[in-house]
Formats: sequence, structure tokens, C-alpha cells
Amino acid sequence: MTNADDHRALVAGARRILCDIDGCLIRGGQTIDGAAAFVDAVRDRLALVSNNSTDTATGLSDRLARIGIEVPATQIFLAGEQTLLHVQTAYPDARIRLIATDAMRDRAETLGLHLTSERPDLIVLCRAPDTTLAELESVLVQITQGVPIVAANPDLTHPGAAGPAIETGAVAGLLRACRPGLAIPFIGKPAAPLFLRGLRNASPDEAIMVGDNPETDINGAEQLGIPTLLIHPDKSMGPTIRSLI
Repeated sequence: MTNADDHRALVAGARRILCDIDGCLIRGGQTIDGAAAFVDAVRDRLALVSNNSTDTATGLSDRLARIGIEVPATQIFLAGEQTLLHVQTAYPDARIRLIATDAMRDRAETLGLHLTSERPDLIVLCRAPDTTLAELESVLVQITQGVPIVAANPDLTHPGAAGPAIETGAVAGLLRACRPGLAIPFIGKPAAPLFLRGLRNASPDEAIMVGDNPETDINGAEQLGIPTLLIHPDKSMGPTIRSLI
């Protein structure tokens, strides 16, 4: 068999198919050729696992539907939203300082999280393009005072409409540079939590991870024993999502 045949056989045999979004299904807000057909072919087995920390699953499901990719919110697992769910369970009744978009703040409030910028028990860091330097300096002061921090993902950038967009990991790196030795646990890939949420009741060897980032998608999945397929957003770079159907 050709490599393409091998890849299609892996997809066909998987009980659960985990797939990244940016670079696999969409690029710059546009659908990648073959993405909609792939989603239709594996629909009931699919879980989208993304380091996105600006959207909710419901909001992203609606946005994907507008460009022809139909995935229910129940099958979308996003680092930002999953971080909020983690905090809800791990830090009940905590006062949370949330650095995030309005959509994520609204989601936090629906989860019953107590949001505050004064005397927080925990700082939660997501991607927040409108955050000012003064706000980050205030966060740094609180960290220096001993307030712990958790972040959605370690990504430095993600593919934006006009080029690379600064991501959560870059801001976490800035805080670490100012506070050497600062421990920042991440919920998103390559850490285990996001993969485990996507697996649901499937075991790692029954699943497959389809991704375009060797460090987050591929290495993270392989550390859990999940077989992987590395694809690309452009066929000139190698296999794309279309090659899997």
C-alpha cells in the first residue's frame, strides 16, 4: 500500500479520531480543501481538540458551520474552555482573575466562577488580544505575592488572518522571563488533559490524532500512546486532510 493507503486505513480503523482545527481543517478562517468531506466521513467518531483559548465550543461550532464544516459543540474540546472547566472542579469557590476574551469571561460566569481582579486566589491565562501592559504588570505583582497561575496553552503563536498571531504561551513566557522559575501548568496540548477529554470512553490505542504541529499535536498524543498522523495545510508541504479520505 502507499502511504496514503496506510493513512486512510488508520483513519478507517480508529474508534475515536482526534483532530486539530487550525492548519488541519481551516487556515486563516477559510476551509482547507477536503476538510468538510473528512468531517462528514468520520462524523460520529470525531473529536476536535484545539489549543484555541478565545472561543467556546458553541461559538466555534457556529463559526465552522458558516464555512461549511458541521461539528456539534459536544464534539469540540478547546484549551481555554477546558481550562475553565478544570478550574471549576479543582478550585471550587476560588476567586479567579481571568485574562481572556469577553466570550471566555461570559463562559466563566455561566460556570459560576467568581471573577475578580482584586486579591484573587488564582490567575487564569488565556489569549486576550486587548490586554494592556498595565494589566500584565498587575498580574505580575500578584504572582510575586504568591498567587498561582494556570494557562490554557503553551503556543507562542497561532495562524492569524494576516500572519502569526501572539498566543497564550508567549504571554506566559513574558511572565516567566520577569519571574524566573515561575511554574505555569498548561491544560492544552501537548499536556494530557485535552487529549483525555477528547478520547472520552476510548482507549489511546483505539484512537488516532490528526494534527499539523509536531510538538503539540504529535508529541503530545504519542506520549499517551495515541497513534498519530502529521498533515499539512497545503499539499505542497505534504499530506493534507484530503489525503485521509
